[in-house]
Amino acid sequence: MPDQDETRRTLRSDAERNRDRIAGAARAAFRELGADTPMKEIAKRAGVGTATLYRRFPTREDLLAYVFADRLTGCEDSVHTALTRPDPWLGLVDHINHLAHLQLEDRAFTAVFLYEFPPDSPVSRSRAKAGEALHQLLDAAKAAGDLRQDVDANDVMLLLKANDGVLRWSGEPAEESRRLIERFLRSLHT
Repeated sequence: MPDQDETRRTLRSDAERNRDRIAGAARAAFRELGADTPMKEIAKRAGVGTATLYRRFPTREDLLAYVFADRLTGCEDSVHTALTRPDPWLGLVDHINHLAHLQLEDRAFTAVFLYEFPPDSPVSRSRAKAGEALHQLLDAAKAAGDLRQDVDANDVMLLLKANDGVLRWSGEPAEESRRLIERFLRSLHT
């Protein structure tokens, strides 16, 4: 008969395997069906019961944040890196291209990036910091005379939404996305 410590280790490794299976199934389901994929569908794809899914991830937001944590924190890192560039316009271009690359790499990214997480969640706090940094970057590019004065963060969000449409409906997503981003940036540059 296994001792109590051995049982705990087994349960922990089972729990870890379940978490990994759920995360993999969720990433695939979100990519295919969007951020509002029913949790029951994710549990089914992972081969676990819904109770197991909810034990590991009590809310959809918890699951989305876990599955996309690296990408979401990467957005914050990207805009902070852009702020350190001596030329704020080039920093803005780098940041927007980074976001577009994430969209191209993972078609579910836009839905998760725009998803409304609870205000007190770590994702919302990270997003707020990234938003503040984006405002600083836009202001710096305007002050340098490289960005039109009427541009704001909503324009960047509009670009991401438009790029998501290009990626979803294009026969050549990488090329058409590149063209959209390039032309959009050219329209904002002074």
